[in-house]
Amino acid sequence: MLEAAGEFPRAFLPDAAAIGTTLLAAAPGRELLPAFGTDSRARHRASGAVELSVGGVDSVRQDVDTGDDLRAALALGVGPRTAAATARLLIPGQ
Repeated sequence: MLEAAGEFPRAFLPDAAAIGTTLLAAAPGRELLPAFGTDSRARHRASGAVELSVGGVDSVRQDVDTGDDLRAALALGVGPRTAAATARLLIPGQ
């Protein structure tokens, strides 16, 4: 994803829900200008960042804001530290 983003002055990847953003990147010397919360996708696009359209990146697009989001991320596969932290949680439906 970073390689694809590096082709633009600023680029972002929308989350799986197509509302938020899971990646925002800026080239050296460019301001990042992050937007957080609901509708960050629209705000990043409006600020001039290029929306990346790359297939096969479901794990990168999985934002974790809710318990359901966490379950989805765990199903896609997480890194060792996230796996260790969530192993101590009781997560229904996991």
